[in-house]
Amino acid sequence: MKKHIFFTMACILIVYISIVLTGCAQINKSGYGQEGYASEDNAEEEAVNTIQLGSKYKITGPMDELKGAVIEILGNKYWPDTLLSAEEFAERTGISENMYDDFLAEYQHTEAGIDMMILVKAREEELKDVENYLCEYRKLLLKIYEQQPQNKAKVSASRIETIGNYVCYIQLGADLTSFEQQENDQMVAYCLEANEKALDIIEKRILSKE
Repeated sequence: MKKHIFFTMACILIVYISIVLTGCAQINKSGYGQEGYASEDNAEEEAVNTIQLGSKYKITGPMDELKGAVIEILGNKYWPDTLLSAEEFAERTGISENMYDDFLAEYQHTEAGIDMMILVKAREEELKDVENYLCEYRKLLLKIYEQQPQNKAKVSASRIETIGNYVCYIQLGADLTSFEQQENDQMVAYCLEANEKALDIIEKRILSKE
């Protein structure tokens, strides 16, 4: 009886180890383009194509440098805090992995927040299609938030701009509660100012490396 129990437990342990090793192998093989999400707790860890709420994971490489430059300019007025995986990005925008070499898509993970920054290093032959997909995505958001003044203002003020082979969708603005009793144009102007600051520093950083 004891031998039978020991044999059963040994089999279970072997199966468990096999599953863990297989799972790790699948994670380590995943990835896309030139970037991934790496654990902040261990900078040496191999990049993985995953998404994690909060700050446990961060994006690495050139896109992280561009994001850092924007945060340096806007400080606590940069509200996006959650990264989209390649699959989620494709589901939202229609832009698939074969259309770009690198990307960053970060949004505000709250029910009401819509602050967002998307940077796509498009492949040359896909540049126009990436631009068109982001324009269509913006049109969709305008329809979705038609009845929500603050969110509508943020989408209205959003900017889509191509810098070299980078297509940027900037939709920022942070806190608009102080504009609740004011005209929509004032909210749009406030958001537009933040978007222009972000685009200006992004353009400078991209062009400085060309």
